[in-house]
Amino acid sequence: MQSSQNGWMQGAPPAAEKRITLDNWFIGEPVGWSFKNVQQLVPCAEAHRGTGPVSPIPNSQTMANIAKIEYVDQNQKRWTVPEMLAHTYTDGFLILRKGEAVFEQYFGLEPHQRHLLQSVSKSFTACLAGVFIEQGILDVARPISHYLPDYATSAYGDASVQQLLDMTVAVEYTEDYEDMGSDVNIHTISAGWYGPKIKAAGPKNAPESLYEYLPTLQTKADFEHGEKFHYVSANTDVLGILLERIGGQPFAKLFEEHIWQHMGAEENMAITVDPWGCAFPCGGFNVTLRDLGRFGLLCLHDGFYNDRQIVPAQFFADVRQNGSVEAFRKGADYSSTFPNAAYRNQFWKMGNENGAFFGVGIHGQYVYIDPAAEIVIAKLSSHPRPLVEGDFEITLLGFEAIVQALS
Repeated sequence: MQSSQNGWMQGAPPAAEKRITLDNWFIGEPVGWSFKNVQQLVPCAEAHRGTGPVSPIPNSQTMANIAKIEYVDQNQKRWTVPEMLAHTYTDGFLILRKGEAVFEQYFGLEPHQRHLLQSVSKSFTACLAGVFIEQGILDVARPISHYLPDYATSAYGDASVQQLLDMTVAVEYTEDYEDMGSDVNIHTISAGWYGPKIKAAGPKNAPESLYEYLPTLQTKADFEHGEKFHYVSANTDVLGILLERIGGQPFAKLFEEHIWQHMGAEENMAITVDPWGCAFPCGGFNVTLRDLGRFGLLCLHDGFYNDRQIVPAQFFADVRQNGSVEAFRKGADYSSTFPNAAYRNQFWKMGNENGAFFGVGIHGQYVYIDPAAEIVIAKLSSHPRPLVEGDFEITLLGFEAIVQALS
């Protein structure tokens, strides 16, 4: 694995050239420190773990020897799993089989330390929506403007909640993380993640809050709602505000009351908030590696975990059974490697014979669920770049090789 320190934030005070601030934390070498210490950089709200005992994850009597697992990637290059972990700057890696840990290793990350999930956060957020759907206070067929009337003139006004969950809203939005003029970075400025130097490089008069920014997004002209997969991080933040509106409480409190305090988590969950106190559910969750594994076990068992039904089973049945392969190919074509891939309810679907589905975040975050093999894989990483061409496939093919070796 790669070193996560390299002198960053060391010393009292740290040397000027090794200080990490909101102007340099998100790209390059500082990521190795910042993703483990987000709360020192960005204000966060917490979802408390509750007062109950920690749900156990026992170690298996038969641990996996991942060094012997080899596979071939999409370009016919041969990898071992440890090579894949090093290549993708892994901080922590956990494999659970039938509820037991068969592999667990940390690379510069402490077991008690929370780590930024990036867009794995989207899958967490959707589970809260699943709770409200079951309670009957959220109808996925209704237009978003039914719940958020102030969004009626935006791209979201006539899009349905299900289209929001499936990333098929026709909204004008570019998701280029390394272009400071792209929509995703204006969005991120409004979330409070960037400092004055980065803000100065972006557009003038950028919104001060997600509450202010999201209703300004407009319709994309070249397709209709529901027609194709269009990955837009803003969609999940609209969902988060919608959940706040119908739940009547701040997002972190809703997540605590309905999900986190019931899981037997080891630590509180933290989520970044913007200057107006709006949570950033598209990418701002911070949890430990084992708590990410616990979330994966909740997904594996259709929302049942820690001796209770936390998220409705029907929500995960919908994830497994639905999601348009055709719509996905129109917006994100991985058909040469994963010909039946799809997206449903803020989860990615492999389309393989085991019915695997997963959450994924930039810089190398994953929670991977294989129902047939009863395997969950949790991976936390700090790659210096948000996206590297081919690493998505290299990682997922590695997960499939692990499942095959352990099944």
